[in-house]
Amino acid sequence: MSDSQRGAARMATAPTAPTDDGGGVGGRRTSLKSSSSSSYRGNASAHRRAQALKSSQSRRRDALAYARAVVTGCGEDSGAHASTVHADAASSAMDAHGVEDEARDGAMVDVAQATTSSSSPSSSGLTMPEWMWDDVPHDLSTKWYVRSRPRGARCLVVASKGKTITRSSRDGRTTATFQSALPGGSARTMRGRGSDCFCILDCVYAEDEKARKDDNHRGGVRNGKYYVLDVMAWNGAAMYDCDAEFRFFWAHTRLTQECEACERPDVAKGREFSFAMLPWYDADAHGVRAAYAEDIGVERDGLLFYHKEAAYDVGVTPLVLLWRDAVTSRFFTHDEGASAVLARAGVNNESSPHIVSLAKSADGTFFITGDEPPLVIAACDATPCASSNVVAHTVSLAPGRVGRFLARGFDVDVSSGVVRSADIAYLGPKPNATMAAADLLSKILFNARARTAVSLDIQRILTGASQRAAMDAADDDMM
Repeated sequence: MSDSQRGAARMATAPTAPTDDGGGVGGRRTSLKSSSSSSYRGNASAHRRAQALKSSQSRRRDALAYARAVVTGCGEDSGAHASTVHADAASSAMDAHGVEDEARDGAMVDVAQATTSSSSPSSSGLTMPEWMWDDVPHDLSTKWYVRSRPRGARCLVVASKGKTITRSSRDGRTTATFQSALPGGSARTMRGRGSDCFCILDCVYAEDEKARKDDNHRGGVRNGKYYVLDVMAWNGAAMYDCDAEFRFFWAHTRLTQECEACERPDVAKGREFSFAMLPWYDADAHGVRAAYAEDIGVERDGLLFYHKEAAYDVGVTPLVLLWRDAVTSRFFTHDEGASAVLARAGVNNESSPHIVSLAKSADGTFFITGDEPPLVIAACDATPCASSNVVAHTVSLAPGRVGRFLARGFDVDVSSGVVRSADIAYLGPKPNATMAAADLLSKILFNARARTAVSLDIQRILTGASQRAAMDAADDDMM
């Protein structure tokens, strides 16, 4: 039996008490300890990124056919959710996901059948980043970009056949239908163009909080904006297989110079909402500092790092990384809505509570993550309720559905990313949540570390970026 399989066997039994290394989470202890050597040398995360890049560069797919399928899928939506829901979207943070870990594949052999689910993060049609919880890429300064992430609702934007449709990153449902100045996104921009005129964008819908309150008071039209993170198709040209370096340049050029999508909303001209291209920087020390300190006009929720050579991969990927701290996000050390969730469950006196979302496996045996494939965190029969007020999961949570859990600690093998044991307690079902809404392992571990003194801070990221730059400068001097 391999080490990873032994790790799965341990997780499938009752969680053991987390080891005490002085890093407290919610009054308990957690062994999320790492050394500087594990952060900058080869480990599971670095191996995962290398494999993902190799796969991304060698894969051949019919990108245009895939893009057309995405457009057709939006056009065939039943319309049940097609009304504009920007009020809800503005109050929702983007669900950020982790990534499939090849080093843990073996750990799932014995439980793969039990944890199979038809839903996955890729159902949204968007790429989902891994949370940068332990290591800084060794080539960060030369091979990566960095940009701010607005706080808001992540969505897939499809402009085609004279209308613009947005789909939620959470479950792929349609959240809005409107007119935009994107090619194909309104009757005005369809004039003189063929049926193959369409755009597909990866965006975050966000609003300025003060302006949102003013609009509510006046009863006016919402003034939210779609912040463009990436472009997958433009005016009928598919770019899924293009690298990020080209996609970012293309999106900036087309949005700012060749259409009116970034101009102020004007319903008479087919612009109900405007779009904005966020600035991006080389992820060297200078660029990271610039992104870290910038004001993008709306509230931020962390930084995103993109590998320059990576194609746009739908689903979870380690070639896009998400990171945040108390400067870049006000939710760094606490979960939005945690107090209400704990109050309903009758849980009190929790310091900096960490709430995670896990799915019950198809056979009702395990609680699992939203990774592809899912990873086992605990056995259902070994997971207690958080209080006597909580209805047992055997009654309240059906297989395939997602519940909330109070996490007090994890015992993690940092080198492989395997969770040896988890101290969690059931809080109740997550409303209307399927497997796709379960947290990814990297998100769980990032948020656990945020509550300890060993989280990956900005100084370590800057150090990682500077180390490679210094090495490159030394190599140049020797030539």
